[in-house]
Amino acid sequence: MKNSKGKAGHRPVRIIIAVACVLTAVLLLAKSQNFSLRTLTELGRENPQTAAAVLWVLYALKSATVFFPLVVLEITSGHLFPTQTALAVNLAGMFIILTVPYWIGRAAGEGVIRRLVRKYPRFEAILDKQQESSLFLCFFLRIISCLPGDVVTMYLGATGTPFAKNLLGGILGVLPGMVLATLVGESIRDPASPMFWLSIGGMVLLSTASLLLYAVYRRRQKKKKNP
Repeated sequence: MKNSKGKAGHRPVRIIIAVACVLTAVLLLAKSQNFSLRTLTELGRENPQTAAAVLWVLYALKSATVFFPLVVLEITSGHLFPTQTALAVNLAGMFIILTVPYWIGRAAGEGVIRRLVRKYPRFEAILDKQQESSLFLCFFLRIISCLPGDVVTMYLGATGTPFAKNLLGGILGVLPGMVLATLVGESIRDPASPMFWLSIGGMVLLSTASLLLYAVYRRRQKKKKNP
């Protein structure tokens, strides 16, 4: 009993620390007047290390806000840096978005996150399988890409999914889309290039395949419930 009370008592403190970190990052960006993609592009040419750091701060902000589009950051990185560097920057960004929400979820607790999850009915058919294969679940929830990734990661943290499984499964799930978005960013200067259209086509195919995969999964689950 003492241990459970102690853990519960530490949760508000952890949440406050997490929120304070995010707000600090927001204030640092806000101080930068005239902040825009053009500014970031110029910064990428003059000081790539600083540009990468700014992108990682934006990744951290994205990890705490479900409405900020991840693909924009991936494309921006591809636009700013050579391909290999951009992939490395985005991979580090993936680590951030798979880490920050996870520990926010752990701090908030399962009850809080379950209330958030209720806003997304698509979770229902999948979450019951978590104890069956948590590594597969971490991968599957990311590869289908039709669920908000930040909420997914918060839920995995709140329900005690091992962090290593969350990280490995999550990275494997987001990697195909991340690579394609990075290539779009690299070729966006020349929209007529084959790489640009192949990358766009790949992203469309990946999104379509993820929706079909989710639909097949839902159909199989319904058949199991109603044979």
